[in-house]
Amino acid sequence: MIILFQILFTLFTLFAVVSVAKRKKTGELGPKGMVFWVLFWVVADVLVWWPESTQKLADYLGIGRGSDLVSYVAVATMFFLIFKMNVKIEGLSRGLTKVVRSEALSGSRKKKSKESIDV
Repeated sequence: MIILFQILFTLFTLFAVVSVAKRKKTGELGPKGMVFWVLFWVVADVLVWWPESTQKLADYLGIGRGSDLVSYVAVATMFFLIFKMNVKIEGLSRGLTKVVRSEALSGSRKKKSKESIDV
C-alpha cells in the first residue's frame, strides 16, 4: 500500500515542479523562488521514498525521532517564510504610501496652479 502512496506522491511532486516552472516562465516566480520550490519538492519526494533517512539524520543531530525532525524543520521554514512575506508586505506598504503621498501633493499643486490661472 505504501508503494501506491509513493507513486501518487511522486506524480503530485512532478505536477508541482511543472507548475513552478510555468510560474517562472510567466514571470510570477523569480529564480530564487523557483530553486526553493523545486528543491522543496525534490526533498519531499526523497523523504517519501526513503522515510528511514529522516531517522538517520535525526539520530545524527541528536533528535529523538525522524518525524520530530521533519516537524521542527517545517515549523522553522514556515516561520521564516512568514517573516519574509511580512518584510515584503511592509516594503510594499511603504512604497504605496510614498506613491499616494506624491500623487496627492502633485494633485494639490496642479489644483493650486489652475486656480491661480483662473483668477
